[in-house]
Amino acid sequence: MQQTIKVSICVPVYGAEKFIEKCARSLFEQDYPDIEYVFVNDCTPDRSIEMIRQVLADYPQRQASVKIVEHEHNCGLSASRHTGVLHATGDYFIHFDDDDYMEPDAISRYVACAKETEADIVMADYNFVFLDTVVPHYDIVPSDKTDYVKRLLTRRSTIQIWGRLIRRSFVMANNLFAPDGLDLSEDFVLVPVMVYKAAKVAKVDAPLINYVKYNTASGSTVVRRRGLETTVKAMEMLCDFFSSVPDAALYTETLQQAKLHNKVTLYGLAALDDYAYVRPLYPDVSVWHSAIGLKKKLLLVLAGWGFDRLVFLCIHRVIK
Repeated sequence: MQQTIKVSICVPVYGAEKFIEKCARSLFEQDYPDIEYVFVNDCTPDRSIEMIRQVLADYPQRQASVKIVEHEHNCGLSASRHTGVLHATGDYFIHFDDDDYMEPDAISRYVACAKETEADIVMADYNFVFLDTVVPHYDIVPSDKTDYVKRLLTRRSTIQIWGRLIRRSFVMANNLFAPDGLDLSEDFVLVPVMVYKAAKVAKVDAPLINYVKYNTASGSTVVRRRGLETTVKAMEMLCDFFSSVPDAALYTETLQQAKLHNKVTLYGLAALDDYAYVRPLYPDVSVWHSAIGLKKKLLLVLAGWGFDRLVFLCIHRVIK
C-alpha cells in the first residue's frame, strides 16, 4: 500500500450550533497531516457554518484543506453524506456527525490500521458521552466476514456508517450509496452490503470517536409513520440482496432472525398509535422457534397479544 494516505472527513451540517465548535476543533487538531475536510451545509438555519469559519481562522495550516459545499435545499442526512463523498478527493473517507468529536490521534490510528491490513473498511470503538459520564462502547467485529455480516443483519454490531474509514475507490467502483428515499435506516441497508462486498474489514480496538448523547431523553423519541415504513423497506432490500448473492444459503436463517430484530426495533421507534402497523409484520417467522434472545421474544409475544402500553413502557422505561 502507498506510504501516504489522504483522508477526507465528510461532515453534514445542520442545526449544530451548540456543538460544532468542539467538533471542528477536534477535527482540525488531528495529529495526522494529510486530511481534507468536506463540510456539507444542508441549509442549516443557524450559525453553524459561520462558526466553522470562525474556528478555522485559528488553524491556518488547515485552511487550504477545507471545503464547504452548499446544498440549495435541505436534502437530509443520507443525501448530505452522499454529497460529501462525491466532493471528497481522499484515498479514504470517514463520515462524521456535526455534534461529535474525535480523539486527537484518531485519524492516525485509522490510517495505521489501513496500511497494516490493506482493508477497505476500518472500524473503531467509540465513547458514549453523557452530561455527567463517559461510557466506552467496544464493538464486536468478527475476523470472519460472513459472521460480521450476520451480526450486522441482526443488529448485534454497530450498523451506523459514521466512524468507519472507507476506501473511496471501493465505494465508487461498487456504487455503495444509500438508496434514495429512505428517511430512516439507510445505514442498515448500506453497511451490511458494503461489508459483504469489501475485500477486508479491520478494526482499531480503542475508542476513537466521542458520540455525544447529552440529550438523555432522546432514547424515548418516536418517529413518524413514514420512518417506520422506510425501516420496513430497508429490511426488504436486505432480504432481496442477500437472497440473490452466490452464497445466499449462508444467510437464509439469519434473514429470518433479522426480521424479528427489525420488528423489535420498530416497536422501539413507533408511537403507540403505530403499534397496529408493526404487529402483523413478518407473519412467516416463528418467534418462539427463532434464535433471538428471550427478552425480545417476550416483547414480541406481548405486543402480538395487544399489550401495547406494557411493551411501550418496557422499551422506553426499562430497556432504554
